[in-house]
Amino acid sequence: MGITYIKSKNNQNFKFIQQIIKSRKKRSLAKLYWLEGEKNVKTFLSFENKKSISKIVTTEKFCSVLREDIELDLNRFEIFILDEKLFKEFSLINTKFRVGLLVAFDRTKKPLISNDHTDILYLSDVQDPGNLGTIIRSCAAMNVREIWLSPNSVDPWSPKVIRSSAGYHSMVRIIVFNSFSTVMEASSKLMLATFLLSPEKGGVSLFQQDLRMRNLFIFGSEGKGFPKYLKEDTHLNNVLVIPQVGTVDSLNLSVAASLCIVESRRQKGLLSTAT
Repeated sequence: MGITYIKSKNNQNFKFIQQIIKSRKKRSLAKLYWLEGEKNVKTFLSFENKKSISKIVTTEKFCSVLREDIELDLNRFEIFILDEKLFKEFSLINTKFRVGLLVAFDRTKKPLISNDHTDILYLSDVQDPGNLGTIIRSCAAMNVREIWLSPNSVDPWSPKVIRSSAGYHSMVRIIVFNSFSTVMEASSKLMLATFLLSPEKGGVSLFQQDLRMRNLFIFGSEGKGFPKYLKEDTHLNNVLVIPQVGTVDSLNLSVAASLCIVESRRQKGLLSTAT
């Protein structure tokens, strides 16, 4: 591959990295996202993800860290080397670990065809990148391999989402659907049991519903809840609620999503007991 030294903010490669970090449109066109942070990078590299690395951005000092501590063969990658001051110009976190990765992603629109019992989440207009990142991490922990998003949701490859997913982003396929009708078509083809999660009264308790089949859990956005087209969809008769004790009107979206996939996996007998 090769090493390129970046010594100025006017360098085209420096500007390219900044654009990937700052611009949703640029990330979409280049099909690259930015990953940084010691724990996140090490978690990412612990899986079979090296082939997804487009470029490594680091300093001279950390080249030896990557070779010796992480045992990364740098000859296989294109590497941008900056000094400490330039690296800090676009780093989004306060860290002494001067390593960032530009990682390739696939904007697939086709769900996995599977006969297993792996659930799927559909998030309608989710806006908080921290929520989405946390949900991705929970899905990775519970072997939920797909998250479906509405087109008006937060960019799933934004740096804040990537950082919140703690390096597990590559373990879950993200599919952005153009319309809710295509979501329901995909759900029908996969023969999913479809459930709308609502804090409003009138639904069945999550813990009383039979979830042993393969499920699609549908969630509204933070604050605004479900858009009108979801509330009026005649196919969505299965409404679930998460029982609460206390005066809180609703749970955080990432907490609610995590409870659903954990309870579903528990009912299927797929939770291992630590010994």
